[in-house]
Amino acid sequence: MFNYSSEVKWIKVTDIDGGLVWINLEKVERIYRNSDGSIFEFANTVVYTNIPFEKIPELLSGDRQ
Repeated sequence: MFNYSSEVKWIKVTDIDGGLVWINLEKVERIYRNSDGSIFEFANTVVYTNIPFEKIPELLSGDRQ
């Protein structure tokens, strides 16, 4: 049986080097603003992105993936 969930679990973002990276939101411990965009922090990894911090709610809602 197929179980559908509208909860966003993965997003694809552009890092500060211009590459596309997938981020598993279930693993993200913290998201915060920096001068270039936003930082997604995991237990062992930090991903610097050029996504404006103000756009994070839009990404989390699934409006822009």
